[in-house]
Amino acid sequence: MFRWQSLFCVPLCCAATLAAAQASVRSTDPVFVRAQALVSDGNGVAGRALIDSVIATTQPTARLYPEALFWRASLASNAADAESDYKHIVVDYPLAPQAEDALLRLAQLELARGDRDGALGHLQRIPRDYPRSKSLARASYWTARVLFEKNDVPNACAANANALGQADASEVELKNQIQYQGQRCPAAAVVAAANPPTTGAPAATPPSGNPANAAGATSPAPKPVVQAPTEKPIAVDPPPPLPPPPVTGSNTPKTVASVPRIKPPVEANDSKPSIVDPSKAGKVPATAASPGNGYSVQVAAYSHKPDADKLAATLSKRGYSARVDGSVTPFRVRIGRYATENEAEDALKKIKASHMDGFVVRAPER
Repeated sequence: MFRWQSLFCVPLCCAATLAAAQASVRSTDPVFVRAQALVSDGNGVAGRALIDSVIATTQPTARLYPEALFWRASLASNAADAESDYKHIVVDYPLAPQAEDALLRLAQLELARGDRDGALGHLQRIPRDYPRSKSLARASYWTARVLFEKNDVPNACAANANALGQADASEVELKNQIQYQGQRCPAAAVVAAANPPTTGAPAATPPSGNPANAAGATSPAPKPVVQAPTEKPIAVDPPPPLPPPPVTGSNTPKTVASVPRIKPPVEANDSKPSIVDPSKAGKVPATAASPGNGYSVQVAAYSHKPDADKLAATLSKRGYSARVDGSVTPFRVRIGRYATENEAEDALKKIKASHMDGFVVRAPER
């Protein structure tokens, strides 16, 4: 419990800083500033109720909606509520300005519960999906922190060196944190991370006629240099263009929001979302629908039906029992019909192994 509280207070305490940063890009709605002030003054119930009223009266397609979700998550009274709204933003509003910070907050929550691999998954999406993000330095810093906890010192030091290079001159406090964390790195590792060796260079060997080597001289051997890893945890190629943000219906159950919901990956030659070949990783076999099946896995939602039909057709060709639900916007792409929620959760795990994600929903009656 103490571990969660100590890490969860990081996003909560920086809400005021976030408001100032957002104001530099666009004006922040005064209602969020008021809500943050109420929570800071100890009146959390009133502050959160104020944001709930904004969400209840705002259309999910409005620009204000993901911003309201982010503020509600930032001021949440517990980790579960915060995680639910952050995931809602990441999945349904991937192009919203708050999406990259939502990924960072999700990583912090995963780390708080001890899931280091889950935290790394969120952190590595930031440079991949948002290569021009202003959160790159912070993401690298937290990546290094997670890797230090995994006792992966070489990769951690490389990520920390990246963080220092990515930090803006105005981020004085962040730079101090990065430099303090860098004290855990051996001097040789820091040098190697900043100056990785040229691949393919032949190793230096002493001359065969060196009398000191032939005589077994007692002079100490040169200290080995720790090389930077050839594959840094955040060194990934920039992604292809992201698809238009999917639309979320106002009737989405609240309980569903706590399930991880990440859009399918994008193929390099197509601007629309598609799915990695299931034959290569964790294929989910097509599930024959039966009248008793009451759950499905939703992988995307679109405001235009042709986009949803295209994704469903792609999924069907690759072995998934995919369909489009809904006769009006949003058009939801869903996989399978399962008798129980546990069966749907099992299917979701296999889908996640195929480098895509979704969330479990109740399947509508046919």
